[in-house]
Amino acid sequence: MRLPTRQIPSVLPGNRGTLRSGRPTRALIPRLKEGDIAVIDHVDLDRSTALAIAATGVIAVVNAQPMVSGRYPNRGPKALADAGIELIDQIGDAGLEKLVDGRKARILDGEIFDGERLLAQGRAFDQELLASELEDAKRGLSSHLELFTHNSSELLRREEEVLLHGNGVPPLDTPLAGRPVVVVADHPDLDRLLGDLAGFLREQRPAIIAVGPAAKRLSKKQVRHAVVVLGPDTDTYPEPKVLNSAAEIVLAPGASASENATELLDRIGVQPKRFESALAPEDAALLVAYAQHPSLVVGAGLSTTLTDFLEDQRPGLAGTYLTRLALGPALIDASAVPAVRRKEPRSRRLVLPVLAAVTALAIGVPAGTWAADHDLTAIGTGIVNRAGDGAAASPTSGESETKSAKDPQKSAEAQFVAEAGDALLPGRLSGQKVAVVPLPGADQKTVAALTGNIKAAGGATTGVLDVRPSLLDPDRKQYVDSLATQLIEQLGRGDADQATYQRMGQVIGETYAGRKPPAAFDQQAKTAAVALLTGDLVKAQGRPTGPADLVLVVLGDDSKDTTAVEGLVEGLGATTKGLVVTAPTGSEDLETLRANDWPGWFASVDGIETTTGQVAAPLALARQTSQQGGDFGASGFGGLLKR
Repeated sequence: MRLPTRQIPSVLPGNRGTLRSGRPTRALIPRLKEGDIAVIDHVDLDRSTALAIAATGVIAVVNAQPMVSGRYPNRGPKALADAGIELIDQIGDAGLEKLVDGRKARILDGEIFDGERLLAQGRAFDQELLASELEDAKRGLSSHLELFTHNSSELLRREEEVLLHGNGVPPLDTPLAGRPVVVVADHPDLDRLLGDLAGFLREQRPAIIAVGPAAKRLSKKQVRHAVVVLGPDTDTYPEPKVLNSAAEIVLAPGASASENATELLDRIGVQPKRFESALAPEDAALLVAYAQHPSLVVGAGLSTTLTDFLEDQRPGLAGTYLTRLALGPALIDASAVPAVRRKEPRSRRLVLPVLAAVTALAIGVPAGTWAADHDLTAIGTGIVNRAGDGAAASPTSGESETKSAKDPQKSAEAQFVAEAGDALLPGRLSGQKVAVVPLPGADQKTVAALTGNIKAAGGATTGVLDVRPSLLDPDRKQYVDSLATQLIEQLGRGDADQATYQRMGQVIGETYAGRKPPAAFDQQAKTAAVALLTGDLVKAQGRPTGPADLVLVVLGDDSKDTTAVEGLVEGLGATTKGLVVTAPTGSEDLETLRANDWPGWFASVDGIETTTGQVAAPLALARQTSQQGGDFGASGFGGLLKR
């Protein structure tokens, strides 16, 4: 008897993967994974969408439509081909129906198989065919431009009041006048664009307007204090926690109905401002920014070239073009910022304040009179160092009497700043309560000078809360982590999902301050305060008088690892109405914090060992009540310190 032989299956040729199908293409992209075969229904695939598809790691793209229709030379297919992705197009609607989402498939020479069974057949779209079709498409460009021009004229007629006069654009509560603004839209290269903007963001502290999906790609810290503009598609919205942390929301539904969007925002407790216009959300965001009279608008992830406009498949393409014309020279692209951004040594940033001070003294203008007519912060910073009420200004711990006496120019500058501070400080913090939080190594004489100036500005200090070295000790991190978790649960406030020191910063902020501080400590705050004190994590200088409106952090010795300091500051910034971080000149910890502060969840003042650095701290605190962020002192200028 002959035994049956076992047949060894032959290995069928071609690329294998899981079919992922969906409409529209943008909704499909988040579901794509490495090794998948993307099945799309997208005529004239644009470069932006193609780059987003390529970033997912798919091995092939199968298109029901022509990759290049001939209307104009679109760049999407080339982006996919350059990434080594196999392309098949023109499988038609019948073929599309057979390529079921989630099914395993094999592709070879323009054909799609399930094992050996043919599912659909299209055209293998290679580099040679691509080059030929793009050349032919150039001849169809003129008719496409004519249609584009016609649509632009029609839209301008309908949207004249918005585009030419700004009528209907909702005013914002977030102050943008005179400030640079960055409008961030979703784009495959957004991470690179933001990286190119890092220096500009750090130095200028612009306001941020994030458009729909872009807000999902920003961190919670980045989107805090940002204005978020949403369209009608709720699938692109960030999670509710992110929306609730934004400064304000603008709903710009374009030409689509927005009942679902309104219902969703109502459910999560967000009351948006409405922008009733047929313009797309990206265009609405630009007009919202422009209507607030900013100094500059930087677009990150927006269409900027004629080819971009032609490739943009969303409705309202003419609006994109006209909106950019409306903004004119106020709008520049993010990619241009690194090339035009002025690079100057930090030491030069104090030249104007010093020259102005010396000039005022040289021509015999009394410093007090000069300062009364000029906001001192227009030329930099200022501070008064008081040993007590009515005491004359004197050098602080970092500037000895002897050193000042040997340097008459520095002594004159200090005297000028002190006298100017006498005119500027009174009333600036009237009605505000401030908690002072020195970190390990902070100079106590400087802390005393800062609290004195807070009182001189009309503010009240609720107490000085020293952070103990044990809180920042890596060996005690597990204890800090456990206690932070317990206290957040006990307080019923804060985000338990954050990292250890962020949570501890939230605990300290919610205990001693808070975004809506009550008139007195509640029972939960009292219990948390006792736990912090008995755990040797903080030490109160005297008995805190109650919750504070604002928090002033005084940095001390630089850390080998800034993780703990960054976490504490971020946690405090998330839970207080206003936060100012101060440090001596040359503080590496402050440099790190400033580098990671985007777009401004605290204000900072350096040089606090000087008389100049010390009048700026209470002025920066006062500024936080109306405008967040800004760097001040010898190494930074973040705008005018005025309310």
